[in-house]
Amino acid sequence: DVEMGAEGRDGNEFIMTSSTQPSLSRVDTDKMFEWRVRNLPYPRDVYQLSVEGQHVVVRTTNRKYFKKIMVPDLARLALAPEAGSLSWTHAHNTLIVSYVKPKAVLEKERADAAERKTMKYIRAGQ
Repeated sequence: DVEMGAEGRDGNEFIMTSSTQPSLSRVDTDKMFEWRVRNLPYPRDVYQLSVEGQHVVVRTTNRKYFKKIMVPDLARLALAPEAGSLSWTHAHNTLIVSYVKPKAVLEKERADAAERKTMKYIRAGQ
């Protein structure tokens, strides 16, 4: 048994997540929300994407992967995800889920960017 934070028996053993474990990351573009699920080696016809409530749901028909993805940008504006804005592709063991940003989100991002431009920046220690 190895306790978290303790050295391994010979000092070189580490406890880490498996490199084959699926991992989810979010990468947004100007016009889309995008999530990448790496380490999904299943064929293209196994994946099913849907919208359930406030979540985008990714599942496989072989029941090997299931994930509910919350879209906080939509929740902040009290918008529900729409299935028509959802698309996906699979290549190199990576599932790429894309969701087209609604006009309300794009307008909010533009307003936030304009507000940041008007802010004064103060350096630390001044």
